[in-house]
Amino acid sequence: MAHYPFSDRPDLLVFTCSHVLDGDAPVTMVCHHFNDNAWEFVCDGAHTDEEAVVVSIAELCALDPSLNLLCDLPVGACAFRKSKSHAWEYGRIDGEDFYDAAATRMN
Repeated sequence: MAHYPFSDRPDLLVFTCSHVLDGDAPVTMVCHHFNDNAWEFVCDGAHTDEEAVVVSIAELCALDPSLNLLCDLPVGACAFRKSKSHAWEYGRIDGEDFYDAAATRMN
């Protein structure tokens, strides 16, 4: 396995969409949810329940190594980009708890 920088286990199951797995769209939004420590990696398209997919975080990072840059994304935070060639921008997930001390890790 290539370098894996996340503190979560490589077999941690995360949410994504079929567009990302099929290679039809890049991941443009990542959320690290506070209440259940769940990760969500999706494209900017519209999604139905049928397009939701659960995969290991390591599998997803192998498909798109640029996701490794988000290994320190705090719980309660999200990252987004316009395309795979754009830099990640960071913010808080509306309505979720967030550790203010973690904000320095999102620069």
